[in-house]
Amino acid sequence: MSAPALTFLAPPSTGYDHDDSTADIGSAPAPTHPAGPPPRDRQAPVLRMTRGAREAATGMGIADADVQRCLDAPDDVSPHPDTPTRTRFRRGSLVVLVGADGMVLRVSRRNR
Repeated sequence: MSAPALTFLAPPSTGYDHDDSTADIGSAPAPTHPAGPPPRDRQAPVLRMTRGAREAATGMGIADADVQRCLDAPDDVSPHPDTPTRTRFRRGSLVVLVGADGMVLRVSRRNR
């Protein structure tokens, strides 16, 4: 039995292509924007959520910033009782269930 062929993908584009310059190489001024992606403090945080979690949050009027704040500074963190690979974050009455890969699986409000 032979092993399956592996396919390697190129890393995602940063949006900056140094070959797009129209100036001559010898007289090119310093670029006005840095190479590579912007620093992490200037990037918008990426909050990955399942469709159901996003719809639930929207239906309850919970903003992405509130979910992110719950993940960044929770009042309580515990593993899910049925699935230990999932983690439950609680901040106030907001409860967020996150999978092992960081994907938000469920967003809910709980009575204190």
